[in-house]
Amino acid sequence: MTMVKRRRQRWRLQPAPADLIQQLSRRHQVPELVARILLNRGLVEAEAIEAFLEPTLHHLQPPAGMRDLPVAAARLTQAVQAQEPIIIYGDYDVDGLTATALLRHFLTGLGGQVMSYIPNRLTQGYGLHGPALAELAAKGRLLVTVDCGISNAAEVAQAREWGLEIIVTDHHEPPPTLPPALAVLNPKRADCGYAYKDLAGVGVALNLILGLRACLREAGWFRRRPEPNIKDYLDLVALGTAADVSPLTGVNRILVSQGLRILAESQRPGLQALKEVAGLPNGPISLRDVVFRLAPRLNAAGRLGQTRAALELLLTDDWQQARQLAQILDRLNRDRQAEQAAILAAAEDQIRQRGFQNHPALVLAAPGWHPGIIGIVAAKLTERYHRPVALISLADGLGRGSARSVAAFDLYAGLCACQAHLLQFGGHPAAAGFTIAEPQVETFREAFAEVVQITLGQDVGLPDLTLDAEVTLPQLDEEFFFHLNRLRPFGPGNPLPVLASLQTQVLDSWIVGQEHLKLKLSQNGKIMTAIAFDQAGLHPLRGHFDLALSPRISFYQGRPQPELHLLDLGPAIEVS
Repeated sequence: MTMVKRRRQRWRLQPAPADLIQQLSRRHQVPELVARILLNRGLVEAEAIEAFLEPTLHHLQPPAGMRDLPVAAARLTQAVQAQEPIIIYGDYDVDGLTATALLRHFLTGLGGQVMSYIPNRLTQGYGLHGPALAELAAKGRLLVTVDCGISNAAEVAQAREWGLEIIVTDHHEPPPTLPPALAVLNPKRADCGYAYKDLAGVGVALNLILGLRACLREAGWFRRRPEPNIKDYLDLVALGTAADVSPLTGVNRILVSQGLRILAESQRPGLQALKEVAGLPNGPISLRDVVFRLAPRLNAAGRLGQTRAALELLLTDDWQQARQLAQILDRLNRDRQAEQAAILAAAEDQIRQRGFQNHPALVLAAPGWHPGIIGIVAAKLTERYHRPVALISLADGLGRGSARSVAAFDLYAGLCACQAHLLQFGGHPAAAGFTIAEPQVETFREAFAEVVQITLGQDVGLPDLTLDAEVTLPQLDEEFFFHLNRLRPFGPGNPLPVLASLQTQVLDSWIVGQEHLKLKLSQNGKIMTAIAFDQAGLHPLRGHFDLALSPRISFYQGRPQPELHLLDLGPAIEVS
């Protein structure tokens, strides 16, 4: 990549083979700028680009390649036919909650006898809880996990002795030894033939019900019953996948793209009530709406140990109950925000007082930090300091940690390298959780910092801004924004485009909302406006600048509106 030094961030311009860009532009009838953005997303083959531009269910990967799916589907078919109790054991985050609700709705719609269990985040922690399994064993023989279980070999083995048959569905990194379950569905299994590996937990659960539906169809179950339409469940799938910050590529892109449309029109009372308290009007729902307005209210319940309200909201058919539950979640979210602000302030104090500002990684610990909220604070500190961050809540000689990472550092691999200092851990390259003995915190801090330093070298703490292309304002015309809309939804794996507009004139600036800056831009006879969030301090701003801009689509009264967001600017260009 070409590297350009700028005021706040290091700009990196992605390379662009002109002949290939022209070829893609002609083949798919898109502007060359859009072709370049597609190429920057790793899309070259015609079939992949067509599926990306038209993410319909027709392009959905069939579930048949998923390891253990036939065994799981056959056992669930037997349970449905025999009216045998089925227990769903979920996780307390939005991914786990939506996966639990998905299975509950689907199995209940088939006439199945279903119950569900969500552990308490604060008292039981993540994954399968032994005493809870002992109680559930008295209520049924068949248990299905969603978004958890892959790291619970000992608990699964114990549950088998209690007479439980367990189907594990999970998407977290598998340990060397899989749990001795009846079936283990996880696309990340080394022996799993399902080609797409980045499903969220709710995506794995969707594949389970697809396999179950096919098995029931073959058994003749739908000869006298309506066959469920999978499309009816995609609102839950989109919500869980987006909230889990899963890559919006391949199968996930299809599920979220189609699911957002269903979510906008969803008749589920709980989702309607949730949109109401979040201030979302009827009309299109964006990924940002899900991630920053819907998901936090559901997550707040789990973080504060009151997950039952969130699950009941997703399950209820009663409008009055839905509105009451949504109000409870909204209040819990406000409580979560206050607690989050207090922990963030304390963490910043600790960074300053102990001189951690230049450490390769931030490992912060304190008693009294809410274990359900430290993950959010870790994410904010990662964004602010541009390095991996782990926050640890200490109590009774133990620490419960939550960590977040930058794109260049695989957090799960980093914890694997430090596992001698940990009691337990699990997660993804970007986010993970762990438990640690309090005396080990200092040695873990040193070991983790060393791993990060070795991996990232001199790049620790240097924020990069990856540019898709250099453009002029006239290129950002109506045709470009039409095709930009086709690239939605944007998110992990499909980031919003970032464009450099060099030597652009800022004609005027004015402050909006006290903290933000609106700019009037001019270049080659084209005048456009842009907004710079939290940059009111730059006012007044006039003159010629090199700008890093993100073109976006917002909706006003249901209609798409083009926007430009200013990400960075500088007066000169230096190419190294």
